[in-house]
Amino acid sequence: MILMKERKNKYDFIQEILESKKLTVAQRERVLLLAAEEIKHENSNDIDLLKRLKEIEEKISQLESVPPKSGDGETGGSGSKNKNQLTHNPKLVSQYLKKFKENTPLKWTTHTWDEKKYETIDLFIEDLNEDKEYNKLFNVHRDMYNLINYFIYQPKDELNEKGIPKYGWPNLQDLKIGWQFPNHLLINWCKENFDNKEDNRKYPFQFNLPKELQPQKPIKGKMITTFENVVDIFKTEIQFREDYFYKELKKRNSRLADYKFEGIENFKNLDFYTYTNGFLSALDTVLNEIKKNETEKNILFSYEMQENDLIIDITQLNSFPTRKLNTNNLAHFLGGGMNAISGSIFSLCDFSIISKFTNEKNNEISGELLIVYDGIKGNWSGKDVSINAVPRLQVYNKEITGFTYRFKFYL
Repeated sequence: MILMKERKNKYDFIQEILESKKLTVAQRERVLLLAAEEIKHENSNDIDLLKRLKEIEEKISQLESVPPKSGDGETGGSGSKNKNQLTHNPKLVSQYLKKFKENTPLKWTTHTWDEKKYETIDLFIEDLNEDKEYNKLFNVHRDMYNLINYFIYQPKDELNEKGIPKYGWPNLQDLKIGWQFPNHLLINWCKENFDNKEDNRKYPFQFNLPKELQPQKPIKGKMITTFENVVDIFKTEIQFREDYFYKELKKRNSRLADYKFEGIENFKNLDFYTYTNGFLSALDTVLNEIKKNETEKNILFSYEMQENDLIIDITQLNSFPTRKLNTNNLAHFLGGGMNAISGSIFSLCDFSIISKFTNEKNNEISGELLIVYDGIKGNWSGKDVSINAVPRLQVYNKEITGFTYRFKFYL
């Protein structure tokens, strides 16, 4: 009876914490995970407690953020109590970005109008505004949501007396113009130069940016003076195409001249949609992690393209971890670098590491540690993402030649 009373008190204490209105959903999930692990360690047969905790877990999982209304910009749906909670969903991001190449209105935001696709600019804008799918990005990838909002829709932003926005695109603050932003500038120009014109018709990409909206410095090596230039920059934000990723690898190889980058020639013409800035940020963190092991200088880059996914591996050859892998606390293996990589690729791709690990009993394990996987939660700080998930370890039966960072994209 005493034992049962202790269990009941422990459960009531856990329940009281979980039901506290002071905790965010992410904090409740963390408490729940820790509580479940604690009870499992004490008594794996305590079915009643685990069942009751499972019920609370199911209730928490139902607390989803409400998608924001169109045009809410960075502030998003202020009616949501958990607007900073994100769900890892790379398939949703990939499916949305593919619309830019399919026969949808989004395609014509980035493809040249070499003929008259619409009679008036308003008809095109109406088609764009009917597609509310981008709202789903708010709870999945905040930078992507804001980028789309600035380039295509009408974000909330402060304008000065000259009509110049205070803020610009995520990652590219000097770019402060899009199809409907600011003040329908491009739309009004199209009404005068495109609508119902048979002679001397000008297409949207021909719009010359006002001097005050032209960035003073080149962006990605190009001065931005026309809307076509703006479109070209946007495309590099959502897609690796032609030799873009290969050139980025070459740049990093030149900065790490004492390291040998193997296999990067194979990345020429690799084409896939993603938020490129996020993945390049993860790549930089991977290289910083590799630099910590100065003794192994060979880095192998490889990828495998399948029908529905793309796997990119970055392997520091002949390098294996010295830190032990505690199979009872897998999260302990992760450091600041791994967490930074996880935040950068959140909702862009799954992330895992593959190596020969040494466990707490000094036994060698050939395994893949899954770090970012389907459905895990993250918290958006306004700048980056911190994940809330317990890693998963699975056996890896293929040859292991070093410490591998694996990124799995969904096509």
